Amino acid sequence: MSEQSERLLEAMSQIPDSIVEEAAPGRFTVKKKRKWVRRAALAACLVLAVGVAGVLPFLGGAGGSAGGGGVETPSVFMSYAGPVFPLDLLAGGEGLTADRHTTLDFAPWVPVWVSNGQQLEEARAEGATEADLADYAANLAEWYPEGGYYDRDTVIGVTDEYLLSNGTGADVTATVLYPFVGSLYTLSETLPTLTADGQPLETTLHAGGYSGGFTGAGGVENDLNLDQLNSWEEYKALLEDGRYQAAALSEPADLSDVPAVVYEFTDPWGPEEGDDAPNPTVQVWFDVDYDQVQVMSYGFHGGSYDRENGRMGLSFSIRQPNEATYGEPCYIILAGGDVSNMTTRVRVTGGWDEDTAVTEGGVTVRRIDTDLETALRNAALLDYGEKAGVWEYFEYDRSDVDFERYFALMKEYLLSYGVLAEDPVGRYDNGWLDMLDFGNVGRVFYLQAEVTVPAGGTLDLTAQLTKEPSYDYHCAHTENQGVNGFDLVTRLGSDLPLTGQTATLLDHGVIELVRQNFGFDLAAGVTTVTLDPAQEHYYLEVRPTDGE
Repeated sequence: MSEQSERLLEAMSQIPDSIVEEAAPGRFTVKKKRKWVRRAALAACLVLAVGVAGVLPFLGGAGGSAGGGGVETPSVFMSYAGPVFPLDLLAGGEGLTADRHTTLDFAPWVPVWVSNGQQLEEARAEGATEADLADYAANLAEWYPEGGYYDRDTVIGVTDEYLLSNGTGADVTATVLYPFVGSLYTLSETLPTLTADGQPLETTLHAGGYSGGFTGAGGVENDLNLDQLNSWEEYKALLEDGRYQAAALSEPADLSDVPAVVYEFTDPWGPEEGDDAPNPTVQVWFDVDYDQVQVMSYGFHGGSYDRENGRMGLSFSIRQPNEATYGEPCYIILAGGDVSNMTTRVRVTGGWDEDTAVTEGGVTVRRIDTDLETALRNAALLDYGEKAGVWEYFEYDRSDVDFERYFALMKEYLLSYGVLAEDPVGRYDNGWLDMLDFGNVGRVFYLQAEVTVPAGGTLDLTAQLTKEPSYDYHCAHTENQGVNGFDLVTRLGSDLPLTGQTATLLDHGVIELVRQNFGFDLAAGVTTVTLDPAQEHYYLEVRPTDGE
């Protein structure tokens, strides 16, 4: 295998960041459903998350001013969750002003007892057999000898409320945007709800591009690793000139006028998987002009690349009947031209060395002339279905991820960073469509809505959401072990005139303040503070009172 091939394969084999970090936390108003089999497999080493409903009052506790005791330099966390952004005016709204009040509710941190009996009943409701239940009961008794465990989440509930005032003599209609940080795969966990005077607003969701960049791996300067944003200042740089938001609101690319050639591979066959053939693999070889033809593939997870001689090989393992992708076609998609001298062969393993045995087997190949939009859509449909299994395993909810949005973001990512980009990054230059990271990378989303404030009147516009914490990884043993950070920005990316801002902390007796510049003082009962509009950024770093 060439050095380039080894580098590409190393890049693509890296575990997605969203999996390495933590299981996605749930909404603070809904308890997440869990599959008992997966819980049984993970329970010995993971703390499961539970959401707890909380009541979020507009005001509460004693008052104070921001910037009081406990002001220190904010931490730079290994995993940065991004700030709570302010509401923005997209169009209209002349004559409107707003008072903003933000409530940070730690109700999800209140421990909830989950008994072994409760877990067994959930397993029974999910269809576990009596034999499975007996095994599960024995495991639960070993894992939780006290009869259960205390469970809690690490997200907080956020109520971001805007009292819009209309000082004019006519009704004022405005199109508003509410930005929030998230990823496609965790959208159902982070998607806010917007209400106007308590009534749900009809909203349109827009997704911005990947907010971060790429960095080196193994001490080498390259672009093989994701480099996601790690400070509010980086979000400021991302959003302040307006181009990111404008791109998020634009129509997705249409590639239907770009000719494409597709090679479809179906019905692969070879020796039965076993000691003599541990990984029966189909290899496809062809000649290609690397400078002219963009090669993309779906279902291929091995490659050999010889740019000097214009030769490329791609391979895929023959799927077994118990695999989720069994029976799916694999695709090679070409833009900018065709390939030549294509041959196929089956080998007993996925290796490319000459001493890897070629064996009896084959695959049906069909060549299709089409357009790039159609070719990518067909691959995305397969990928979308396959990813459903990934989301289910890691307990992501895809109910808020419709296929058209999924496909649009796949194309956008491919055009920005993949082989269709003007300057492709090394992480994706092998063209494997099902290894693009567009689903798990961080981005800024925008909820768009239209509101009307009556002449001389007011309207209470409220965003309610859950917010993940920033944190250091448990294995790092830093001084921030167990510390969770939450950020709020006062005017970043917003054109809405604010006449005042306040914040309330609902601590529920389960946190200790570590660092902050809000001015909260739990000992003195100061849980509501006035924020300085000249202060762009507020941060709150806390630790559970039990030290976990």
